[in-house]
Amino acid sequence: MKGIHLNKLHRYVGIVIAPFMAIQTITGLLLGFGPFRRGGPALTGWNMPVIDKAWDDILIKTHFGPGVISDSYHLLLGAGIIWMALSGWILYLRGRRLRKKTGNNDGAGEKP
Repeated sequence: MKGIHLNKLHRYVGIVIAPFMAIQTITGLLLGFGPFRRGGPALTGWNMPVIDKAWDDILIKTHFGPGVISDSYHLLLGAGIIWMALSGWILYLRGRRLRKKTGNNDGAGEKP
């Protein structure tokens, strides 16, 4: 695959999966920290206000989702993240090789 095509595909896949990654990250952080933590403030030992159980249910359903659809969603999102990491690494190595080949380091390591 040519570099320009891989670069475009990498960019578009990143744009598509970014909102889903943000949703997973935000709901995961809210479930893992603070008053939304499973078990509530009793587990943390802090004197925090108790959050309504409805919010906890919404966060759990949003983060984990129900059934086969959720499992497929998580598998696709995970595959997308792995693909982004691998294609990003390939693009980085390709660019590094081209910079070494042309001798252009974009001023890295040079004194002004």
